[in-house]
Amino acid sequence: MNCLIRIRQRYPDLAQSDRKLADYLLAQPDTARHLSSQQLAAEAGVSQSSVVKFAQKLGFKGFPALKLAIKRSVGQQS
Repeated sequence: MNCLIRIRQRYPDLAQSDRKLADYLLAQPDTARHLSSQQLAAEAGVSQSSVVKFAQKLGFKGFPALKLAIKRSVGQQS
């Protein structure tokens, strides 16, 4: 499943910090796919650990797997 669709589906159940990340990823997926977890955290206004935990909540092993899924999702939309 496209990870951006997965984020949209889980959005209503997300905590506030997770929603900040989700909002950023859904609005800026093309930019987000180039960011490190530290950069993404700064852009979304959350901690770096929140980024890693968010990826895990979505079923990924960690941020690198989420980042790869975002790249694939953006590629599918192009």
